[in-house]
Amino acid sequence: MSIRIKDFGINLKTVYCPKCNTEQPKIRKPKGWKEILWGGNTCKNCGCKMDKYGKERK
Repeated sequence: MSIRIKDFGINLKTVYCPKCNTEQPKIRKPKGWKEILWGGNTCKNCGCKMDKYGKERK
């Protein structure tokens, strides 16, 4: 796993789920350590896990 400079920033833009295109909340409740440390969200509509920029995590 490589760490990029971009990973340390915060995203203030609106994020949409990459699968169902649902707008994600600005204030989130992290579901695990990865989301706590690196940001991101889990879509409440479809369960898709994404990073803080709205790209799907594998």
